[in-house]
Formats: sequence, structure tokens, C-alpha cells
Amino acid sequence: MTKKLKKSFDLKAWVCVSENFDNLEILKAISEGINGTASNFQYLQSLEIEIQKTLKGKKFFLVLDDVWNENYGVWDNFIKVFKCEAQEVKIIVTTRSEKVARVVTVSTHYFLYELSNEDCMKIFVHSAFGNRNPNEFPHLLEIGKEIVEKCRGLPLAAKTLGGSLRSNFNQNDWIKIWKSHIWDLLDAKTNIFPALKLSYHYIPSHLKRCFAYCSIFPKDYEFEKEELILLWMAEGLLQQPKEARCIELEEIGEEYFNDLVSRSFFQQSSKSKSCFLMHDLINDLAKSICGKFCFRLEESNESNEITKETRHLSYYKAGFYVSKEFEIPSEAKGLRTLLVKSHLPTWIFEYKNIVKIDLNFFQNFKCLRVLSLYGACIKELPITVDNLIHLRYLNTCNTGIKDLPDSLCNLYNLQTLILSSYITKLPANTSKLINLRHLDNSEANMEEMPPHMGKMKNLIKLYVFCVGKHDDGSNIKELGELQHLSGKLSLLNLENVRCIDKDTKEVILKNKQDLSELKLEWEHGHGTKDSEKEIILLEKLCPCTNLNSLTITNYEGTSFPKWLGDSSFSKMVFIKLRNCLSLPPLGQLPSLKSLKIECFGEISSVGLEFYGNTINPFRALEYLSFENMPEWQDWVLFKGEVFTCLRELYIKDCPKLSGGLPVQLPSLTKLNIRKCEQLVASLPNSPALHELVCSGKMQIPSGHDYQSLKSVFIEGGGDSILSFPPEFASLTCLDFCGCPDLVSFPSRGLCAPILSQIVIHDCRNLKSLPEGMHTLLPSLVRLELRWCPELESFPEGGLPSSLESLAIYGCEKLISRRMELGLQGLHSLRSFTISDHRKELEPFPEEALLPPNLTDFAIGILPYLKSLNGKGFQTLTSLKHLTIWDCNNLDGLLEDVLPTSLYQLEIYNCRLLKERYGNEKGEGRVKIAHIPRISIR
Repeated sequence: MTKKLKKSFDLKAWVCVSENFDNLEILKAISEGINGTASNFQYLQSLEIEIQKTLKGKKFFLVLDDVWNENYGVWDNFIKVFKCEAQEVKIIVTTRSEKVARVVTVSTHYFLYELSNEDCMKIFVHSAFGNRNPNEFPHLLEIGKEIVEKCRGLPLAAKTLGGSLRSNFNQNDWIKIWKSHIWDLLDAKTNIFPALKLSYHYIPSHLKRCFAYCSIFPKDYEFEKEELILLWMAEGLLQQPKEARCIELEEIGEEYFNDLVSRSFFQQSSKSKSCFLMHDLINDLAKSICGKFCFRLEESNESNEITKETRHLSYYKAGFYVSKEFEIPSEAKGLRTLLVKSHLPTWIFEYKNIVKIDLNFFQNFKCLRVLSLYGACIKELPITVDNLIHLRYLNTCNTGIKDLPDSLCNLYNLQTLILSSYITKLPANTSKLINLRHLDNSEANMEEMPPHMGKMKNLIKLYVFCVGKHDDGSNIKELGELQHLSGKLSLLNLENVRCIDKDTKEVILKNKQDLSELKLEWEHGHGTKDSEKEIILLEKLCPCTNLNSLTITNYEGTSFPKWLGDSSFSKMVFIKLRNCLSLPPLGQLPSLKSLKIECFGEISSVGLEFYGNTINPFRALEYLSFENMPEWQDWVLFKGEVFTCLRELYIKDCPKLSGGLPVQLPSLTKLNIRKCEQLVASLPNSPALHELVCSGKMQIPSGHDYQSLKSVFIEGGGDSILSFPPEFASLTCLDFCGCPDLVSFPSRGLCAPILSQIVIHDCRNLKSLPEGMHTLLPSLVRLELRWCPELESFPEGGLPSSLESLAIYGCEKLISRRMELGLQGLHSLRSFTISDHRKELEPFPEEALLPPNLTDFAIGILPYLKSLNGKGFQTLTSLKHLTIWDCNNLDGLLEDVLPTSLYQLEIYNCRLLKERYGNEKGEGRVKIAHIPRISIR
């Protein structure tokens, strides 16, 4: 998406639709694209209303990619949601069907023609040669031109074929693809383009098997690398190399995966960097290869049958209830994979009528190697699960399963076990699972670990180790036996560790070279009676120096052991310390980039010990935050070069901090200081600063350049703005909140040529706005004034003509002089809100008060307003949205004079209006029935 396009629209979303046109799922994806978070709505109407509220007054750009729905009724029903109060909605639909184009087109459709051979060659060369210079291989370039010509201008074909030859500079292999007979075999049934089949044909056999297995995924399904590698491993698709080198299966799987990515069979998701997917045509290729051995239970193929030849079965859906996954014909006894994936709300498991798995299920399908019950609506796993003697992968995540049967411990081949969030304990004999490599209990609420875990020496991933209340120390010591643990590990409830010998030489974590993230947590408020014991324990939990990330929570030792902050931890980039009693010398860590200090309730000073014994402390630090430190008063500054790379500094809820911020922060871009009422300090010299949020008394040193500032939020202070430079070249947003000292702005005005938004909130002594706003602020589009009771008027010359939105709350003097504000002359004004006026307000709105181009009018908390002035509405010929709230004495709407343009009426907490118009069949409601959307609550 181009920068110009991004600037032209307020909201944007890109949704891959594919074959199943499901309104609810598409709108959920749109909501996620707009808001950045997953939608929890399960009902279509509620979601439609929410989207319409979000789009109100906005410019929205939507791409619906790969649409196959040819039913006009379905499309027409879907598109209604966008016929709302959005300022503008633009929709682009991509499809490979001309019939779809005719169904959805209301303006113009465009055909995308094949690429030229020249452009196709660029794609092919990029995929085939990677970082190598293609001119080093002129003979291969000539053969490549012949291959590209056969791709017939299709970019996917060129990309995939180039990927299949990536880093392969053997001329004979290139000639084989050029001369292959497969070019002449277009498969009419599957419509798989020959170039894709060729790409598959010439990849190594071990990759063929792994790729074909991916046919179990539905189109547009996004999968994570580790997820797929574990499935390959369970199916025995990962081969140990013949050469005598020690390599884990997971590493082999990663090589396979990366190879398929480089060959363009997988592509990275645009939504998440950790996810991948297959292009629809690549998915079709995998399905055609696997044929009848792989079956996806989907709405579009319910007429097909699961047969005795079916080996891999998947059921991916968005609905609540599961009924089909356990109704598999007994003929499919050779089934090796059953993947179920659904997204259920957690409350569904509170119901008693939950589906149970038939005890005969595990008797019938003894060949299963993979059983994923993700989101299946079940609460228990039958004791007959041990019939699945070949099972290597079991996923119970997002189910209602609370307990695992003891018989599970007989599954000696199990490699991967993923637990549901309801599980708190594992069976006592879990240590019998000696081949288990991945125990994912990251979602489980573990209370304790099973005994003898040290026997599970093949464990590579263990996300959470929870010390039970009756632990005698031997339990946590068994972690030392698990030498291959890698990735993330959290040790919880460490206050339950009772016996740790100070002189013991036993190693718990130091031998785990592949651990990257470690969390150590004691229970909050555990109130240790022996601080020395906690210091010894933390000393014994010293990790390997390869660690990248460390979090320590609720540690009550009076000091930290020497290893924490030692410069030998050269790979440490992230540290978070929460609710501890002292600070270690973290400035000595040479690669530390992010540091979070939270809830240190007893620290009154951050002193020189914080920096450690080094010349240039915190040399790599980019992010630093202090939060909720109620006793912190003083920050002792380091005399010398410090924080040279710091980009973001956050200080919050430190009410006693009275002074001292670093003077020179050359790389700082964000400074956020909140709820630090006693702070009196100078703003650091930070020429790159573009976002400033501050409370307290911040002084602006003379001679410092802050021309990069884009956003400023001032809380509690306000007079500091007087010392700011005469012009803000980059400022776009300016907010003041609770600034009793802010009385007026500098007489010279506020020069900010691209400032678009000003919000002033609860500034009780403010008497005037900046002078010359109409000329000095030519880009201002939004002005919001809240509870500024002394503000009487706008500056001479009025407000900028660019203003689109004006809101006035609780500014009684200003509201009383509303006819003198010159609002009717604001020809760009589209939205006006007036609220919280406790005095007489009749008549309202006055004739000629507001400009005729107004589209949104909101009236609220006007207790003395008894009627509306019809003449004031007669000129509002563009009005579309009228909102009225908390006007309890207002008894009518003057139905005859409401503008015909009005599209939406919303009334909240207005007793008399609700009595008159609330009944949908009542006389009052009939008079306003011509308004398309009415909401009265």
C-alpha cells in the first residue's frame, strides 16, 4: 500500500476471503484489521453495528482478496453494512472468476493481464539466484529466459520455479526443467499450472513428503513454523542425515521448512511475522498430490467420502459445537492424523451437555500418530487413550479438559503434549513419557509438577515449571537433569522451595545453553522470613550466559547475586524486574536493549550501583521504564556518557520523585512521564524527540532544539509550554489536561503549520486560546474543549477555516456567548458537540448558529433544555447524525422540521424523549419513522 493511499484513508483492512464466503468471519477479519485486535462478537448483527460505529465519519479502504462467491443475494446482504455514516468507503475485490466480477461490480472492473517476459524474468532471477550475482552465470540466464517464456506471464509460476532452483547452479538441472514433458500436461481436472508441478517434481524427495502433508491445511490457513515441524516429526517425515553429525529432529525440520520458504511453497503472512501460509494454487497443488490420502472436512466437500485409504483428516471451523470430528467411518482404520481446530469462547465449557468421545474411538483408530483436539467441545479424555500406542502428538489446547487420565502415561512414543488452560496437574507417572520432547503447558494453570521429571531427559521444550507447596528441594533440582531444555522457561512459586544447600555444586539452569528466555517468580506478598534463603536460591538459579531475556518477579532477597548484571551475559537484551527490594548493576550488560523496573515499593534512590563498574553504562539500551515506585525520590545521575542509544523513556506512578533526569539523551524519540507530581526537572537535550507526555514541572532549557516534536501531552503543568520554541515545524497533536497554571498562551501565538488536533481538558483557569489561530494553525481539523469554565471567547480572527470537528464540554462562559463565536463561518465544520451546560439554554440551537454543511450534531447534559428550536435545524440541510443524551427535560424533537437528510438518531438517558419515542409502535415513533436508523435507550 502506497504512502499516498495510507494518508487518504483513516481506516484500512485487507481480508483474504477464498471459497467460503462467511459474512460473520469476513466482518470479524475486517474488525480485526481496523482495530488491531481480534473480535469477540459471535452474532452478526452486533458486529455490523459495531463496525458501523467505528466507520462513522471515517474514510475506509477495504480489499477483499480472492473472492469466489457468485451469489448476488449473499453479496448484497454483506455490502449493506457499509451503507452507513462513513465519510467514504472504497472496496477493491480481487477474483479469478468473471462471474464474481459481474456480481460485485458497481463501477468498474479491471483485468490483470499476464506480466511481460522481462518482468517475469526479474521475479525468476530474484528467486533463483538469491544474493548471488546472476551475471556470474550467463549460461543459466539464457536457460532461465526459456523457462520464463513457458511461464506464460504468471508471476507465481516464475517465483516458484525460481525458488525450486534456488542456489542450484547445475546446468543439467536447469535444462531438465526447461525440456520437461510436464509443460505439456495441463491438468484439466485440478487446473494446476504445469510450472507449479515442475517446481514440485524437482525438489528433493524428503521435501516432497513434507509439502504434500500440508494439503491437510485449508486455504488461507496461517500456521507457525514450530506447529508444522512438530506435525512432520510426529509423522516421521524428518530424516536424520547420513553423515555422523549430531542434529536434533527440530533442527532438521527447520531446515526443511526454510527450504520450502526459499522455494516459495510457503510465504510469510502479512498479519504476523511468525505465521506462514500457502498461496491458493500451491494449496491446490498439495491437495492434488496427496489425493485421496488426505481429506479436509469442509462445507464445500461434504459430498465426498472418507474411505479406508484416508490417512490424514482435518476439520477446521469457526462454529461452537463439534459433532462431526468423532463420527469417522470405521473403514478409515489406517488414519494417522486427526486435526480439529475451532475457536470456542471459554464459557462454553460451563455447560453440561458437552460432547464426549466414544470409548470405541481409540479402539478403532489405533494407527493415529497425530491427534489435535484444539477447540473441540469436550471436557474429558477417555482412559482408553492408551490404545493409541503410535501416538506422537496430542493437543488438548482450548478444550474443557481438566484432568488427563493416568493411562496417558502409557503412550511411550508421545513426543508432543499440549495442555488446555483448565489443567492444573499432570498424572503422577508422567515421567514414564521418556520420549516426550515438547511439553507445552504455557496455557495451563499449573499448581505443581509431577515427581521424577529428571527422567524425561529428551525434553526440549518445557514452558512452565511450577514448584508445589510440599516441595523439599529435590523437585526443582531435577531441572538440572533436563539438559536439552531450550527456548522459554518460567519457574513459578519459588517461595515453595524449602531446602537448598548453600555449598552444593549442583547445577540447575547453568547447563542449559539453548535457553533464551527465563522467568523467575515468587508469589506476591509471600513474606519471606529468611532473605538469605532467597539470595541462595537465586544464586543457584544462575542461567547460562547465552540467555537473551530475564524476568524476575516478587523476589524478596535484600540483594541480588553477582551473576545478575555480570558483563559475561553478553547476549542479554531484555530484563524486567518487578516488586523487588534492590537494584543490581545492570549498566554493565553490554547488549541490554530493553529494561523495565516496576513496583519497587521500598527504593528511595536509584544510585550509582545501578550503573555498575563500567565507563559507558547502558551503552546499548533503547527502552527504559520505571513504574509504580511510591518511595522513589532521587535519581543519581552518572557523570559521563550514559544512555547514548536510549530511544524511549517512561516514568509512571512515582509520586515522590522530585528531580533529576539525564541531561543528554541524543537518541531519545519518546519521553513519557505520568503521575509524578513532585518532579521538577529540565527536559533532556534530545533533538530527535517526537513524542512528549509529561506531568509535573518540566522546564525547557534555552538553546535546545525540539523541532522534531510531533505529539505533546501536558498534564498538571502547562506553564512550561510558555518556554517552547516559537514554531513547531512537525507538531500534529497538542493536549493539555488538568493544568491549573495554564491561564493563557504566549502573546505571539502558537505557530504550528501542520498541527491538526488540540485538546484542552480540565484547565480551570484558562482564559484564552492562542492568538492568531486562523493564520498560525492552517491545518487544524479538531478542537476539543472540556471543563474550562473561565474561557469566554475565541481569539480575534476566529478559528481556522480548516476546522472539521469542534466539541465544547462544560465551558459555561463560552457556551453562553455561542452566537459570538462565528461558528456559521466555519465552512469545513462537519461535527459539533455541546455538553454539560447547567444554565438556561433557550432557544437552542439558534438560527444561523451552525454552518449548513454540518453532518454530525451532538447535544448532551443540558438539564435546562426543554425544547429544540426548529429554525436552528432548518438550515442544517446536510445533517446525517443527531445524538442527544442526558437531557431529561427535553420533551420533543419538532419532527416536522428535522432535516430530511437525517440518517441516524441516537437518544440516551432522556426520560421524556424515551417516553414519547421509545415504543416502536407508538404515535411519537411513527412521526420519526422516516429516519433509517434509530436508537433510544
